[in-house]
Amino acid sequence: MARYGMIVDVGRCTGCMTCVVACKHENLTEPGVWHNRVFELQIAAMNYIAHFWYGCMHCDNPPCAKACPEQAIYKHPGGIVLVDDGKCRERGECVRACPYKVMHVRSGQAYFDRRLPFELARAGNESEPSGKPAMCTLCVHRIEEGREPACVEGCPSKALTFGDLDDRESLIAKKVLKSEPLLPLEVTNPRVLYIIPQIIPKERFVSVINTLRQGKSIEGKI
Repeated sequence: MARYGMIVDVGRCTGCMTCVVACKHENLTEPGVWHNRVFELQIAAMNYIAHFWYGCMHCDNPPCAKACPEQAIYKHPGGIVLVDDGKCRERGECVRACPYKVMHVRSGQAYFDRRLPFELARAGNESEPSGKPAMCTLCVHRIEEGREPACVEGCPSKALTFGDLDDRESLIAKKVLKSEPLLPLEVTNPRVLYIIPQIIPKERFVSVINTLRQGKSIEGKI
């Protein structure tokens, strides 16, 4: 079985938000729920601006799974972290345990009183009952059809690379040696890794995560 992962090349990301829109369209997430986001880092001293994709890290050692008393969070054979809505009892321990703060609780809220035609046509992809946790699934339904995640397919600058980390001939395997996790001290062994330009101080990424940990919203720039 493939060992799926994704690499975010920060130097290639332009902040166009195509990945965010593609995810919204593919997964029909409700208002206020984002499976992925793009943050902007401003390095004033160097007159430099960077952007980066941010979502579930699909850890090999996921704290969210350990925190769930119902064992509702499990790993797909390819290593993707998923939620079994049938087992979930909506306690919220998983949301609190995630060190990256990328999990949300769904409210069941809709954008309109009734579904739009494209929503009805794609309703099979939506399995998000209210009260349950939600996060990026790397579009596992697309992967099982032999396709890439919607964000990866939609990225015009090729800042996102998805594939089998164990396939030595794959592009992602060749990029792994240049990549790193965002929070190495958490020892979660994430499958989503980052190629960070040397011009960007590593602590700027940590500052984004710490802001999220404090429950504060981030309006794009930090």
